[in-house]
Amino acid sequence: MSKDLITGTLITCLAVTVCALVPIAGLMGSVFIPVPLIFYRIKAGRPTARLIALSAAGFVLLLGGRLELLFFGELLLIGVLMGEWMERRWPLERMAAAVCGAAALAAAAGMWVLGLFTGRGLFETLSEGVRHNLELTLQLYREIGLSPEQIEFLEGSLDVIQQIMIGMMPALVIGSTLMTVWVSLLTARQLLQRRGLPVPDYGPLDQWKAPEVLVWGVIASGLLLLLPSLAAKTVGLNGLMIFMLVYFFQGIAIVTYFLRKKQVPRAARMVLYGLIAIQQLVMLAVVGVGFFDTWFNFRKIGKPLAPG
Repeated sequence: MSKDLITGTLITCLAVTVCALVPIAGLMGSVFIPVPLIFYRIKAGRPTARLIALSAAGFVLLLGGRLELLFFGELLLIGVLMGEWMERRWPLERMAAAVCGAAALAAAAGMWVLGLFTGRGLFETLSEGVRHNLELTLQLYREIGLSPEQIEFLEGSLDVIQQIMIGMMPALVIGSTLMTVWVSLLTARQLLQRRGLPVPDYGPLDQWKAPEVLVWGVIASGLLLLLPSLAAKTVGLNGLMIFMLVYFFQGIAIVTYFLRKKQVPRAARMVLYGLIAIQQLVMLAVVGVGFFDTWFNFRKIGKPLAPG
C-alpha cells in the first residue's frame, strides 16, 4: 500500500470525522473535503484517488449512517470528478457545470436508493434529510448561545422553513456544489503549486468573468417570479439564487483584482473578505458589482491599453 494512499485516506477520514462530530466545523469546513482527492489524483493518479474516496465512504458509513453517507459521499464524488477533469485540463466553466450536474444526479439517486432501504418515497426521504439538517443547525445555534426567544421562534418555524427548503432544493444543491468547487479549486491550486505539481492554467482567477448569456437567465428568472403560478415562482427563485451566486463569484474576482492592483496588505484583505462573508448587505453589493460588470467592464478586460 503506497504512502500517498495511506496519507490521503487518513487526511480525508480525519476531515470527515471533524465535520461530522463538530457541527460548526461541518458547516464551515465541509467545502475542503474534496481537496485531498484533487491533490492525490494529480500527484498519485486515478487509482489512488478512487481508493481514497472508497475508503473514506466506508469510514463514513461506519461513523454515521445513511444520511451522512449521502452528504459526505457527494463531497467525495466532487473531489474525484474535479481531480479527474482538472487532470484533463477541462475549461473552468465546463468543469463547474459538469460537477454540478453530477452532484445533482448523485443526490437524487442517493435519496431514491435510501428511500428503497427505508420503504419511503423520494419526497419523504428528502423531507427527512432536510429536517435532520435543520435540527442539527438548531443545535448549533443553541451551542453558540443564541437567545432562548430566538431559539423558540426557530423551533416554531421549522415546518415552514422545511417546506421552503424543499422547494429550493435544486438551488441549494447547485449553490453548495458551486461554493465547494470554488473553495476546493483555490485551495488545491495553492497546494499543487507549492509542491511543484502540474496545475491547469485557468489564467488569473481575479479576471474571471461569467458568460454574458447568463444575463438572460437572470431576466427570465425575474419574469417567472412575476407570474401567479407557484411552480413558476419556485423555478424563478431557484434560478435567481443560482445566478446570484455566479455573479457573487464574479464580484469577488473584481474585488480581488482591485485589492491586488492597489497592493492592499494581506491582513486588510482578510478583514474585508470576512466582512463580505458575514454582512448580507455587503455580500449583495458584491453580487451587484459582478452583475453590472457585464455592461461596465470595471476591470477593462479585453480593452487595449491607452498609449503612453
